[in-house]
Amino acid sequence: MRIGPIADFAGFVLRRSGGRGMTALVLLLLGSLSEGVSILLLIPLLQFAGGAGGGVPMASLPLVGHLFDPATRITLVPLLGCFLAFVTAQAVLTRFKAVHVARMMQLCVDAIRLRLFRAIGAARWTRVAATRAADLQQALTGDVERVRAAVYNLLLLLQALVMVAIYAVLAAAISPVMTLFAVGVGGVVLLALYPVRRRATRFGETLGGSLADQQHMISEFLAGMKVAKAFNAEAGYAARLEAMLREVRDEMLRFARATANGTLLFQLVGAVAAVGFIHVSVAVLHLPLARIAVLLFLFVRIGPRFNMIQDSLQQLLSHLPAWQDSRRLIARFEADREKDEGADLAAVPPLRHEIRFDRVGMDYGAGGLPVLRDVSFAIPAGRITAIAGPSGSGKTTLADMVMGLVEPSAGRVLLDGRPLDGCGLRAWRDRVAYVPQDGFLLNDSIAANLAVAAPGADAARMWAALEASGAAGFVARMPAGLDTVVADRGIRLSGGERQRIALARALLRRPDLLILDEATSALDEDNETLIIRSLERLRGTMAILVIAHRARITAIADQVVQIEQGRVRVCGPVNLDGVVPFPPQRTGHAPAAVVTRPASHGE
Repeated sequence: MRIGPIADFAGFVLRRSGGRGMTALVLLLLGSLSEGVSILLLIPLLQFAGGAGGGVPMASLPLVGHLFDPATRITLVPLLGCFLAFVTAQAVLTRFKAVHVARMMQLCVDAIRLRLFRAIGAARWTRVAATRAADLQQALTGDVERVRAAVYNLLLLLQALVMVAIYAVLAAAISPVMTLFAVGVGGVVLLALYPVRRRATRFGETLGGSLADQQHMISEFLAGMKVAKAFNAEAGYAARLEAMLREVRDEMLRFARATANGTLLFQLVGAVAAVGFIHVSVAVLHLPLARIAVLLFLFVRIGPRFNMIQDSLQQLLSHLPAWQDSRRLIARFEADREKDEGADLAAVPPLRHEIRFDRVGMDYGAGGLPVLRDVSFAIPAGRITAIAGPSGSGKTTLADMVMGLVEPSAGRVLLDGRPLDGCGLRAWRDRVAYVPQDGFLLNDSIAANLAVAAPGADAARMWAALEASGAAGFVARMPAGLDTVVADRGIRLSGGERQRIALARALLRRPDLLILDEATSALDEDNETLIIRSLERLRGTMAILVIAHRARITAIADQVVQIEQGRVRVCGPVNLDGVVPFPPQRTGHAPAAVVTRPASHGE
């Protein structure tokens, strides 16, 4: 067992608890001292019980007798009163300590959860997309809660150490030899249980990975439950989960057996040591009965504290890997964060002319083929541009690039001639609106879903966006209107209604660029027609980029960019049959010729 990780974690707790960590340590010390004083008062009580009953000479008391006049005598009532007062103070202190420690633990948990959450949000999209969603969810929920348990067990460990020190001092004042005996027995047993603590560390390391795998499998099952039921594949998922649970259960049982063996060893050694303790106290040292009773009481209190040290160490070591994993994850995301930007929204002027891809290439590495190669074309302001091509041709990468989520590995993206990466990516995204294929609606009201894009928008502005998207009619017919709750993933709405709400949310942003990523691919012809009509009404008000493979939606575009194997093969309008009415243009290494339709749409 290495002390370094525990010391690092203790430092984290002290830093993140906002000064409450030191206060908690002081409260632990005071609680231990109060308990020690209450135990010390048992000595005169026991001497009183064994005396004449008329009072006990203060000079006869251990530890404090030399401070008083030999003639001073105390009676039973003051002794009992002092004992009761100390016990009451100890109870009040324990209550205050419990509340304080709970607040401190929550501060530590909130600190690491919030830092991880912010690190994920500030990281480059490529880093986030390369990480399993289940791993992030496990880190933000399960691992952070294990950090809470680690904080709790760290405090238990510190409390046990303080208590052992207090009891050892009290016992040494009565009999140093017997104190050394008791502390030595506890220390030897702690050393003997080192293998158990190593198993605790291994258990904690394997537990994190196992829980993440379970989270991933469960998320897959819930997201694809309809498919699973359609193929009668539920039993297969259940079998996979059962195997995962069995693996974790077996490891947990091995850890539990090792822990139980350690507790058993402490109990057996403690019993043997207690017998030897009494024998040496009576037969060898010939200590008075009152001192033997107090020493035995202290010995009985010291023994469990060593057991507490062992238990808290085991639990701390089993949960510490969760903190270490969270810290590594934070470091990985913070090291790959988006560029710090001093530019605000005013630093990115409104789009007036075009967004141009200038010989853009994209290579994600890992030995794969380039996603995009030498791509050049322009997205004119106020016009509709459609990007078409087979799956995997790089269409979504182009959309991510124009949003500033990913940066090209070659070439440049220009906004009215200015490089996008020099304009402030986050500031540019304030001028972009995005409609994904699945719509992504929260389990909340329509108003709350719209407010995701523009938190300060009022009801009038929301209704205007709904009108522009063609959603105002069906929302107005709902009894609760904007306050209608759409349920999880918007299942109370049809597919077309969900997409029109998503489009309204995007329009509420009043963007310079509207991006629709396969937004009509899952819709029927009638709902697709409604979306198409909304887009035609928006022509001339903003640049619109449509990623689609359906001819009906590409037919309304002012230009169509055909992507194949990462290259621009065609730029020009298409008809309703998806046929380019003129020969395709090969780009080679030269910019693609952009052929646009005449402005005949009421512009």
